[in-house]
Amino acid sequence: MTILQSQPFYNGLLVAIALIAVLLLTRRKLRRSELWQATLTPLSSIIGSGFLVMAPLLASIVGLWAPVVICGIVLLAYSIGSVIRFNIMHVAPQTQERHGFLNLHDLDYVGKIVLVIAYVIAVAFYLELLSSFSLNYIGIDDPFLERCVTTSIIVFIGLVGYLKGLSGLEKLEMFAMTLQLAVLSALIVGLLVYSVTAFEDGVTVVANESNSVNTKVRMLAGVLLIVQGFETSRFLGEKYVPAIRVQSMRIAQWISGAVFIGSVALLMPVVQTMNLIEINLAEIVVALTPVAVVLPVILMVAAVLSQFSAAVADTGGGGGLLAENSAQRVTTRFGYVCVCVSSILLVWAVELLEIIALASRAFAAYYLIQTIIALVVNQRSVQDRTLLFWLRQVFFSAIALILVYIVAFSIPVE
Repeated sequence: MTILQSQPFYNGLLVAIALIAVLLLTRRKLRRSELWQATLTPLSSIIGSGFLVMAPLLASIVGLWAPVVICGIVLLAYSIGSVIRFNIMHVAPQTQERHGFLNLHDLDYVGKIVLVIAYVIAVAFYLELLSSFSLNYIGIDDPFLERCVTTSIIVFIGLVGYLKGLSGLEKLEMFAMTLQLAVLSALIVGLLVYSVTAFEDGVTVVANESNSVNTKVRMLAGVLLIVQGFETSRFLGEKYVPAIRVQSMRIAQWISGAVFIGSVALLMPVVQTMNLIEINLAEIVVALTPVAVVLPVILMVAAVLSQFSAAVADTGGGGGLLAENSAQRVTTRFGYVCVCVSSILLVWAVELLEIIALASRAFAAYYLIQTIIALVVNQRSVQDRTLLFWLRQVFFSAIALILVYIVAFSIPVE
């Protein structure tokens, strides 16, 4: 296997796969597809940097059970996404109501405020990770310079959003996601070839036994939030009809789910060589060196692009939220600027690792509020208590209980 990894043909094949993927993803028909354009925002936000850290993270919690656990996490995320999709199609007109014990307008308003705060923190966090990882990769460790680089990127995104609007942000996402999906294709193929032999030789991954069962469950509850981002489809109403937004969210979750499950399963042989106590991106890059000469470079590109595209997507979601909450008194373009300015203030004012836990719980709290709204709307809108009505009520209630646990007890993993 070592001989194969060092052969120019093998490494050239991985580069060729990435180039072919770029050609396929830049076809005119796909670039002009309204559905694909709408899919890019949630897809960018979901994938983020999670696909890089998910495997070692789960391995540190559950060991070799990580591939099974990620399937459950992806399924739960898709179930929460189905609640958001229900609300896109059925709830929007009713959120103007201001009567009753559960005031849907005020409940929805509070949920959006919580989510805007989470987006602001997420944008700053993603881009600070990008700056830190990029500078460390070339041997520079300077917190002040990292903040300067982060600020410059945020200013760039804010300017594009203000001058070009949602379409401008989508072009940034399309560029970043095209390259990211291309390098991911090469990464998956490289890992697949490596894993065939590695699994035959045996793979041993031992979880951190110092954690109690209760701690592990709480950590897994926090892991769920790495796959957040699908909710951004809800805030693209400026350009897309509800049916397009619903379908785009489904596609984004299908693609990202396949990426998460595939990367976790195939990274198990690589993870066994890592220190699972303290996980960082640089160590993941080094651990991939035995797989193929070009893979560390490919992974570095994927890491940078994933964090950039996720930040762009969350900027778009936050700007759309501000416009929606202000009844369009604040334009989406100005909303993008507000999100970026707030993120810059966070970058310079605080250590983001100290407050990212709040962002994680904020995302869970938003999903909980949306689930409560779905329960209320389903209860009020259905006159005949059909089987579908009861199935929805049971399903929404189960999701709500899970989210209550996550908000109250999860241990964030960022």
